[in-house]
Amino acid sequence: MATDHDALWKIRQSLADEGRLPGRRAPLEQAQLEEIAWRMLRAGVQPTVEGIRAVYGSGSPNRLHPMLRRFYAGLATRLQLAPVAEDVPTPLRQLWLQALDLASDAVRERHDAQAEELRLRVAELEKREAALERKLKRLRREHGETRGDAPAE
Repeated sequence: MATDHDALWKIRQSLADEGRLPGRRAPLEQAQLEEIAWRMLRAGVQPTVEGIRAVYGSGSPNRLHPMLRRFYAGLATRLQLAPVAEDVPTPLRQLWLQALDLASDAVRERHDAQAEELRLRVAELEKREAALERKLKRLRREHGETRGDAPAE
C-alpha cells in the first residue's frame, strides 16, 4: 500500500523530471506551491507545509503557511464556482468541472511558457554579466600594469 511519503516522492521525482524543481534553492513562488498542492490533491494527499517542503526540498514554514492559505482560499473560491444545485444533472456538473480544469491547465501552461522565457532571459543576462565581469577584470589588470609602469611625477 502506497503511503503519503511515497506519493510525495513520486511528485518530487515527476517535477524534477519535468525540470520544474530549480537546481539551486530559489524561494518557492506561489505558482510553484499551487502546482505541488494540486499534484498532492490528485495523489490523495492533503497539502501541508511539511508536504510542500518534502516535495520542494526546502522552504520556511513562516513563508509557506500564508502561501498555502492563499491556495486553500483559491480552492474554496474555485469549488464555489462549481454548480452544486441538486437539480443540475451530474453530466453537466462534470462538464463544468472539466471546463474549469482545462481553463486552469491553459493558464498554467501559459504561465509555464512565460516562466521559461524569463528563465532563458535571466540565463542570457547572467552570461552577459559574467562576460562583462571578465572584461572588467582584464581591463583593471591591464590598467594596473600600465599604471605601475608610468613614471612618477
